[in-house]
Amino acid sequence: MTTYHELTGFQRDLLEAIAAVNDDPYGLALKYYLDERYADPINHSRLYQNLGKLAEQDLINRDELDARTDEYTLSDTGRHLLQRQAETLADLCDLPRSAGGVHR
Repeated sequence: MTTYHELTGFQRDLLEAIAAVNDDPYGLALKYYLDERYADPINHSRLYQNLGKLAEQDLINRDELDARTDEYTLSDTGRHLLQRQAETLADLCDLPRSAGGVHR
């Protein structure tokens, strides 16, 4: 199983973006979300190559919305990975944990 720290920083950010953009879980919405957080615009090929890698690792689900658009959601494995990281950070910061973990 892939661990959080085996992922690249961009892949970790993508998992967080998918969790955050639950109303519009498609590639362009993820790109816009990340563009707001990165100094340089996100390259489309970088985005989609990394989404493909996360899907291959069973961290996200990729479902076709129509002939041109895919929808990306966290798989159970991906959600669990983010929840464990959130719990680790909460412990390190001595913060209370959320009762439900990462919400979608």
